[in-house]
Amino acid sequence: ISKMREAVYDLLCAVLLGLGNMCLFLGYDTQMTIVEPVLRSVHERHPASIDEHAGFYGAGMCTVFFMFGSLVSPCVLCMLGSKKTLILGSLLFTLHLGSFQYIHYVPYYATAAAIGVGYAPHAYLVFYSGHGGYITEHSTKMTIARNSALTWALATSRIVLGLTARPTTATAGSAANSTSAVVAALAVNDTGIVDDVMNGTLLDVSPALNFREYSDGEIKIVYGAFALVSFIGNVIFVLIPTKNVGNSISARFGKQKLAFSDQMKKLLETFMDRRALQLVPLFCFLGVTTCFWVGAYPTTLVFSQKLSGYTYLPALYLVMIGAGEIIRTLLFLTAMVLALLSTPPAATYSPTNAASPMIEPKPWIVLVIALFLGMSDNSFNTSRTVLCSLVLPENIAQVFSMSKFYQPLTSSIVYFIAPMMSMTVHFQL
Repeated sequence: ISKMREAVYDLLCAVLLGLGNMCLFLGYDTQMTIVEPVLRSVHERHPASIDEHAGFYGAGMCTVFFMFGSLVSPCVLCMLGSKKTLILGSLLFTLHLGSFQYIHYVPYYATAAAIGVGYAPHAYLVFYSGHGGYITEHSTKMTIARNSALTWALATSRIVLGLTARPTTATAGSAANSTSAVVAALAVNDTGIVDDVMNGTLLDVSPALNFREYSDGEIKIVYGAFALVSFIGNVIFVLIPTKNVGNSISARFGKQKLAFSDQMKKLLETFMDRRALQLVPLFCFLGVTTCFWVGAYPTTLVFSQKLSGYTYLPALYLVMIGAGEIIRTLLFLTAMVLALLSTPPAATYSPTNAASPMIEPKPWIVLVIALFLGMSDNSFNTSRTVLCSLVLPENIAQVFSMSKFYQPLTSSIVYFIAPMMSMTVHFQL
């Protein structure tokens, strides 16, 4: 690898980083769209084992630890280097997914906090600091935009692949269904399943039930698959090359071994830098929007009685999110308006059969919203990576840390109050 032309080596590093991200978050991001109804199902059967809204509370706890861990993540990056921080952070994600083999509030909240802390020693913070550090070590000023977009496109393709990894489940008493069947049907141009999804004929929902329940066996199988794929991501990060490209963004400003106090001083200076402060609204906006498309809106697909009967709709939602992530555009406002008008207000936090404000909930509307949200999310995150790399290139780790402070700050607030937030409130935010 060291003898490759730098242009090829540069591209290879970006591809491997993207593939590692894809495997790591294939399980984590996919499960985030179902974790609230999954844990609510467990709560219904075993109330003492987990809280009713543990999905939201766990995500909130993760982002709180993530937020405070971001203050020390540059120090971890400086001490361990980008590759080791990637490995450390990614291992904690795998540990969290593995904890669903035995669902209890102690291991669940403990590992949720761990992945929030994983940047220094927690996963989210350590991982993204390592991610930011690695991409700037293996990109020049001319290739940072390309590498960032390529890495993000590969990473977000995990959402489409999530269709093959996550079985969608039926209501209590119904047999489990695997989303891999959808993939097989699409592969042979069998439109029957898709037609069934649109017509709601794949699953008979009892009028007495308002949401889909997940059995203990189904949870163990699907989260076991998520953990396995995440482990493959761990292996990729272990094998990823470390040699920096010449004239990389990070190399232009050199590497300094600073004491912890000097690192914190440098971080404080970055937080007060006028150029960095101009990015704060973007960071906060990302925190709010991520909560919506990952947590609040997918929950309505299970809790809304009129949509809960469409067995494969949550999986197809992920496909459209992934398609939007790869295509890219700015259609976030359109998606939010459609979501507001077509969703019962209470469906973001509780099972309901209430009517929507204006538009009758339909699967095709859900898929259009997912496509638009994916397009928007990709554009926002790619812009954030490039801006963080170029605004203060001499303090790259600190700017990424600042980004990962304000984003989880807003996300944690939204997650903790999510059980009280209707669709109207999400739209207003």
